[in-house]
Amino acid sequence: DVYCNNNLPGAFTVYANHKGKTYIDGDLIQKDGTAWVNNTGVRYWPEGNVSFYAHVNGTGFTWASGEVPTIKDYTVPTAVAEQKDLLYAVKTQSEGQVTLNFRHALSQIVFQAKNTNANLYVEIKGVTICKLGNVNTFTYKSADTDNNIVNHNGTTGTITYDESWGTWAALNGGTTNYLVEFDAVSVPGDGAVKSLTNTNNNGKEFSSNAMLLLPQTTTAWAPAADNGTPANQDGTYFLVDCKICNVAGDDYATSDVVLWEGPAAIPVAFNWEQGKKYIYTFVFGDGNGGYDPNPDDPTPVLIPITFEVTVDDFVPVDNQDIAMETK
Repeated sequence: DVYCNNNLPGAFTVYANHKGKTYIDGDLIQKDGTAWVNNTGVRYWPEGNVSFYAHVNGTGFTWASGEVPTIKDYTVPTAVAEQKDLLYAVKTQSEGQVTLNFRHALSQIVFQAKNTNANLYVEIKGVTICKLGNVNTFTYKSADTDNNIVNHNGTTGTITYDESWGTWAALNGGTTNYLVEFDAVSVPGDGAVKSLTNTNNNGKEFSSNAMLLLPQTTTAWAPAADNGTPANQDGTYFLVDCKICNVAGDDYATSDVVLWEGPAAIPVAFNWEQGKKYIYTFVFGDGNGGYDPNPDDPTPVLIPITFEVTVDDFVPVDNQDIAMETK
């Protein structure tokens, strides 16, 4: 699940300290109807402030005396179905009901496509993001995470990263590939956007195929240097598993020639930040279709047919006189 105001988690784990001492050490709080119940038992307020640190789906939570907590070496699974929405919350108070506002620690990645060339027909059945970092350590801040971000209509917005947002260590790509597969999606050349993994209808902000990945900054894979040899093989790129066909007539037919079938590499640089959803739209019809992912021969998938025209001159033949005779 990807959580939001309309889709709350069913449980969370909470830690707390009081005057420099551990007061709660990993209690499990679960939803019971409209109430949140501490499975460990009832806790009572001491005198003075208590600082609460909570998480959903966090592993590797560590807390040294006198320091803010960390989630050490958090690892994002390669299988999309196993990726979890990592949430965190901080609240300091001395009495009353504790209201926790959870923030997303990860970035959400989804895909869609469109085809602007009526002479092409495209089918897509998978996308891989290549050369990413998959392990990092998250550090809480001590400020309360009170400000609830409400954007359930899915419109583009902004985030102000104030002192309440935790931080990830610097991450600049890696060696892990993340693949999402789905039933083949037809993308005809009518310019209409077709969803691949992005779902934003019927009040939903999430899809079972949405990727939840570590925030990170990367440089793009460079298919070839100026001398034509492969360059920057450590850069990031998409592999789009697609079939691209030439449309000979007015509409696509199964007899049309297949121009490319298989993964097409698309170089791209990332600058992902926590709590943000990134929607990537693959546009077919005006570029080179990406590159053959063979690092030793990264040639373009599509080579446009271009024309240059000359016309034969008329060549004179031997003169022939025609007598203008009268009879």
